[in-house]
Amino acid sequence: MIPILRLAVPVVAAALLVACNRGDKPAPTSTASPAASVTATPTSTASAATATATASATPTATASRTPTAFPTGPAGPTPPAGYATSCAAAFPWGRQVTRPFVCIEEPKAAAAFSRGGPLLVRGYAGGSFENNVVVQVRLKDASGRLPEKPLFQVPLTYVAPDAGMPGFWQVVFTLPGDIQASDGRVTALFFSPKDGAVVAETSVDIVVR
Repeated sequence: MIPILRLAVPVVAAALLVACNRGDKPAPTSTASPAASVTATPTSTASAATATATASATPTATASRTPTAFPTGPAGPTPPAGYATSCAAAFPWGRQVTRPFVCIEEPKAAAAFSRGGPLLVRGYAGGSFENNVVVQVRLKDASGRLPEKPLFQVPLTYVAPDAGMPGFWQVVFTLPGDIQASDGRVTALFFSPKDGAVVAETSVDIVVR
């Protein structure tokens, strides 16, 4: 048996050597190629601000209440200069009026004014609730009629020594420069606080050229 073993040993050794040479090598691991990175560039967004147009109504006719002929302070016991011969001469200054009244001292009837120039309106009143007076200016239209809607309408508060006494008021208008030459009318009036009825009213016709 010893000779057989001697022959078997080389055979077994050769078989083991072949097995070692034929051993499976580990398959190479596939390396994933990195994917292309895309950087998204933000689209420029045009933020268009929609501006809302605000229409500013610019009046063509303006009124200034700054007195230029009468005193600016509270009315005192002494009447304004010329009161004794004014349109309010029938109502003693500093006394309670016997009836409500309003009168226009200026302008005088048929006074002429220039387009684009000032129109001074001043006068006296008494017996109005809270000394309120409304002054209106109208110009005749192409048909020669005075329109219902005035060119100017300004509420005023006349200045008097005390409630129920005569007081003075004044307003300066600026006539629009783009109006047509026309005859016109200046009106001063005040209303009843109870029913809105006209309590006293007066007017003067003028010319605008």
